[in-house]
Amino acid sequence: MGRKKLTMRRIENPTSRQLTYTKRKEGIIKKAGELAVLCDTDVALIMFAPSGRLASFASNGRIEDILLRFVDRPDELRGGPINHEEFLSQKLKQLKYEGEMLEKIAVIEELEEKLDKLTRKQRESQEKMRYYEPNVEKINSALEAGVYQQFLTTAIQRIQTSKAKLLGNQLGHERTENVEVQAATMQMDDAVSLTGHSAEGNHARMRSNMDENQSGSSSAAGPHLSLGFIESQKMWNKTWNI
Repeated sequence: MGRKKLTMRRIENPTSRQLTYTKRKEGIIKKAGELAVLCDTDVALIMFAPSGRLASFASNGRIEDILLRFVDRPDELRGGPINHEEFLSQKLKQLKYEGEMLEKIAVIEELEEKLDKLTRKQRESQEKMRYYEPNVEKINSALEAGVYQQFLTTAIQRIQTSKAKLLGNQLGHERTENVEVQAATMQMDDAVSLTGHSAEGNHARMRSNMDENQSGSSSAAGPHLSLGFIESQKMWNKTWNI
């Protein structure tokens, strides 16, 4: 189903009328800004809410500047004469001046507020420094001396807590590094051990093969040598008629 088309007529319910204005006002201002950017033009927009509240938009500078351009145009270019044109022009210039002054006053008030905050922080810092570095000669009562002592004791406790925490983190980091180094060392030792066993096995196999070859050669040569010796012995006996 498509979106139901809204009938263009006055909304009777005041609450619904105000809500509709609030929702659509931002869309109109957004469209006016897009038109000014896309077409490189100056756009001025003035709207009064159902409650009477003013909303305005100017794409370049202040809205009074754009309205003054409109007032200064010839009658034929602005659609006809304007009643009380001179009064309107003066009023717009006055509004422009007042608006600029209000903006400057707002900036000055903001700067004064920031300066006041910085001044308070400076006073607080100076007060703390007075506790950290008390002038012992100007302490006139035991109560005042106890206040200084309590402040410094609390500060020392906080520093000790921070120091213990930092040392704990450092020790934990060092333990982690030691564990990593030990693990790496064990891995290297295991690799060397495996390499040594492999080399010893290879040497043993080589020696075994060499022994087998030598024993095979001896066993193969033994019978031939024995038979030859027997034959020569027989020939020698026949020769000498033994």
